[in-house]
Amino acid sequence: GTKAMTASEAFADAPASVFPSIDRMTRLDMLDYFNSGSPKPSKNAFKGDSRVISVSDSQITVATSDASEVSLSLIPEKSDTIIMVITTLKTPDEDSSVRFYSSAWKEIRKGLFLVPQLDDWIRPESKHKKDDLENLFPFILARCSYEPGSGILTVTNNVGGLLPEEATEWAGDALRAKIVYRWDGKKMVKVND
Repeated sequence: GTKAMTASEAFADAPASVFPSIDRMTRLDMLDYFNSGSPKPSKNAFKGDSRVISVSDSQITVATSDASEVSLSLIPEKSDTIIMVITTLKTPDEDSSVRFYSSAWKEIRKGLFLVPQLDDWIRPESKHKKDDLENLFPFILARCSYEPGSGILTVTNNVGGLLPEEATEWAGDALRAKIVYRWDGKKMVKVND
């Protein structure tokens, strides 16, 4: 059989559309620095610092700049390995977007995971506050992190940083702090809490 792809190989082979500011040679340099224990950063196309933060066979996390981090996770599916790309922007508060690709880096657009919307965040006992919450939170900032061993994707809300303190207290209790999903072999399924 063919040798399974590693996360490092996926990172090296990713198309420019996934890492527009870091070319392939720079990515290979970043892997070399990380593997040799060197803290030396590589320069992205905008002269910012890029570096590999952590590597395992199934996941690699890279700081693509001072303000952004990309995590590639390999997720087994029956006919292929899916590459999940979580991009987290750190300004002003951390907010992630999630995309999925085939092992050949073709984007998969069928909804394997939908980032939770405000309705998903509101606790059942706070549904009556929904209109007020919608006014407070035109959008939800949330950080996504994936644990390959357990297949668990955790989405943590970061709305607190955007609000004055008195609003945070009122709204904070109305919203879940995190929502947990698990890969079921086909898609990310919400784990009931």
